[in-house]
Amino acid sequence: MNYSQTLKYLSHAEKYGIIPGLDSIKRLCARLGDPQKGLNIIHIAGTNGKGSVGCFLESVLRTAGYKTGRFVSPAVMDGLEIIQLCGENISPEDFSLILTRVRSAAEDIVKSGFPHPTVFELQTAAAFCFFAQKGCDIAIVEVGMGGKEDSTNVIDTSLLSIITPISLEHTKFLGSTLEEIACHKGGIIKKGGCVLTALQSEDAMSVLKKICAEQSAELTVSSPQLITDQSFSPTAQSFSYKGLENIQLSLLGTFQTENAALAIDACMILRKKGYNIPDSDIIKGLRSAKWQGRFEVIRECSPTFIIDGAHNPSGAAKLRETLDKCFANRRITFIMGTFKDKDYDRIAALTAKCAERIYTIPTKGKRGLSAQELAKAVAKYNPNVKAMPSPQQAVTQCMNSSCDLVLAFGSLSFLKDIKDTVNREYNNETEIPQDTEA
Repeated sequence: MNYSQTLKYLSHAEKYGIIPGLDSIKRLCARLGDPQKGLNIIHIAGTNGKGSVGCFLESVLRTAGYKTGRFVSPAVMDGLEIIQLCGENISPEDFSLILTRVRSAAEDIVKSGFPHPTVFELQTAAAFCFFAQKGCDIAIVEVGMGGKEDSTNVIDTSLLSIITPISLEHTKFLGSTLEEIACHKGGIIKKGGCVLTALQSEDAMSVLKKICAEQSAELTVSSPQLITDQSFSPTAQSFSYKGLENIQLSLLGTFQTENAALAIDACMILRKKGYNIPDSDIIKGLRSAKWQGRFEVIRECSPTFIIDGAHNPSGAAKLRETLDKCFANRRITFIMGTFKDKDYDRIAALTAKCAERIYTIPTKGKRGLSAQELAKAVAKYNPNVKAMPSPQQAVTQCMNSSCDLVLAFGSLSFLKDIKDTVNREYNNETEIPQDTEA
């Protein structure tokens, strides 16, 4: 298949939906020679921060001289970003070659009378094949949903299992309580393995400790309370942690210091396993880490424009904290869009009062939520809200109104449209004329 044919094949495979469980991915990987078995894998699960922790860790390990692979989901700006080698997206040619091989294996499975693998299973198998083919020293693999029954959990062993903060999400599949969700996340813990977790709620932590005890796994809990010397601004932030001083981050958002601390703890564990990761490379790698769509400034001059992937209440709470600390007394306009299976009422309750005005936009697909429905929820907390038909029209409204900062958030699904519109229509200008209309 060429790249166009590969995209059509994956689009066609979307009809197979989401099917939790490992039987299908095990069959697929077995047909491909079980490429995952020869890899040194850092497996990351959790509700918020998986991508940022993986980004920090990959940057540090690459800085330390290791050949890194990284599997992330979902794609935000480019479909190829789900599979990365040494910080770069897989090429269209390599992606097509790998998926051609995976497709052949999937078709053999169907001929044998088994269901066709889902899109995520196809992508997971492709990532393992690519990392094995390229001889990666370490592969950083991010869970798609949950953990225990996620296709990435086809691996038998891991170098390290990392669990970021756990909160309620995907309750249709994972359960309605923190304990049930933590059980799924903790499913990535391997017998006799090493586990690193963020500081969790009491309910989630008790579940993780129980699983570690059952699996005779060594548990390390990150210590965000040891973060000191924090300095935040709209353009940069720094902190100190466990003997590392004046750590600079290019990723913005007050929550990123805790994600970076988790990555530092992971490096300390890897050192004990024999990996050479000097302090200087940790500091350099954290400073150079880039991750699109996570409190990313896409326009610096007035109005400043930021996009962020906060899509659940815990993420919204962190976003609110960042706005309070870094953007107090700014005239802020929101662009909000979310899926109907998210707790958008709670997201609005946590954030809406930060903005002078809010434009809601629709999201697409079976999970899509109309701009009008979201506007009804937002209006309970901020009456200055207006439903817009598209992200592009929302951007136009924002850029021609009187505000200091525009923040687009609520779902990763529309951030590319927002960024492309701003870059295409406004980033060649130094200043946007402002009016005074609400």
